[in-house]
Amino acid sequence: MPSLSPVDQAFFLLETPERPMSVGALFVLPPTGSPPGRHADRLVARMLECPVGPPFNHRLKPGPFKPLLALEEDERMDAARQVHRHRLRPGSELPELFRKVCAIHVQLLPRDEPMWQLHVFTGLPGGRVALYFKTHHGLIDGIGFIRVVTGVVSTSKAAGKPRAIWEGLSALPPARPAQAKGTGDAFSMAGLLDLLGTAGRAAGDLSRLYWRQAQRGAGIGTGLAVPFLSTPDVLRTAPSPNRVMAHRKIPLRTARAIARSGKGKINDVMLAAVDVAMNRYLEERGSPPEGPLVADVPVALVDHGGAGNRITILQVPMGRPGSTPVQRLAEIVGETQAMKREVRTASAGSLTLHSILGHTAASTFEALGMDEAPLLANVVISNPAGLERRVYFNGAPVELALPISVIGHQQVLNVTITTYVDELHVTLMSQREAIPDVDRLAGYVAEAVDELRAKVVGRPRVRATGGKARPVNRRKAGRHRAVTGRGK
Repeated sequence: MPSLSPVDQAFFLLETPERPMSVGALFVLPPTGSPPGRHADRLVARMLECPVGPPFNHRLKPGPFKPLLALEEDERMDAARQVHRHRLRPGSELPELFRKVCAIHVQLLPRDEPMWQLHVFTGLPGGRVALYFKTHHGLIDGIGFIRVVTGVVSTSKAAGKPRAIWEGLSALPPARPAQAKGTGDAFSMAGLLDLLGTAGRAAGDLSRLYWRQAQRGAGIGTGLAVPFLSTPDVLRTAPSPNRVMAHRKIPLRTARAIARSGKGKINDVMLAAVDVAMNRYLEERGSPPEGPLVADVPVALVDHGGAGNRITILQVPMGRPGSTPVQRLAEIVGETQAMKREVRTASAGSLTLHSILGHTAASTFEALGMDEAPLLANVVISNPAGLERRVYFNGAPVELALPISVIGHQQVLNVTITTYVDELHVTLMSQREAIPDVDRLAGYVAEAVDELRAKVVGRPRVRATGGKARPVNRRKAGRHRAVTGRGK
């Protein structure tokens, strides 16, 4: 019987109506090979030919003891019962689609039913169809979800074999694992024994993490970032299920050029762009930060091919108040490098516990209405890789493929960055009461990238050679490509 890892369990246990823990993928597909009016019917018919695979063919059941949960396979799951059709108002564009998706995204998935749904939208211009696949974060993380999506799309426009996202891991090539496994199967009965055998080392590593974190808080060390004690008022809002969403495209080559010149990674560039945008937005709202904003950054612990969650979520301080965009990028590069050093010296178990304990505390503070409690972070910023080539789904070209993610406890904003061919797709989801005009913030992110390009790429870099410095040959430097993806 498949089991749930500690992180998987946490996503179920920490879920509330105000903090739904659903994740999803949104596709926009133009019509091809059939009249526009029948495009959706054809897509749905082809998908319903596909069986339901792991982890989506698993149902929840009580675990070895309350309130823990377990999974059991349902070999007779009926996909047709999980497909829902919607027609948008005539003339609807992406903002109306985003509004509908947000409303569906926050509805809790019934735990006595399959933990996934497919929503099919028609009414978009040109006969386009949108597919929104929704599941629970406790079943799969962003990396696993990307792998599933990669398995059901094709680089050929020939329709070939019918595909559906609910095929899950069974859609992946045979070389990939085909069973959903939790990290260490920690909450099966056998897994509990294994957990006891490794608890001593994890506890020791966790103690060292906290000790180094405390040293950093006292200004005498370089451990992981500590929770900060204040946050701009606009980011302190009572939790609610109301969500708004926005999206921007960033040229991948631009982000790569900034990363090369700034001696960082593409993730660092996007952290800096979000930091610049948030500071601008908060200043305009009359609530400038008194200290660095802090990002929750998911970090992959292992390169897995299954379902479940193999991540920890660590905190990265961004630029100090008054810093220029170039200074913010440099400060973030230093912070992410320090974080990576800490990750390399700690066990996966201790990093998992560190994340669970911190976010459980955030959930508890929020549940108790402790408005002035310390916060772990202001925003979640993740980059679970993406699709490197243009792809097709059941013969239709994928025009847009966006992640739909989670807003964590004590937070009001999630930013997820994915790759599609030669673009970075930046998807922002916010709590409406705190950031109702999230599209404006999304525009600021794009403008921040342009500003970084002008300020960072335009400056000559130097390198040491025999005691002297000389400009870098940009033609040669351009041959080295920054790589996008998790942890980069």
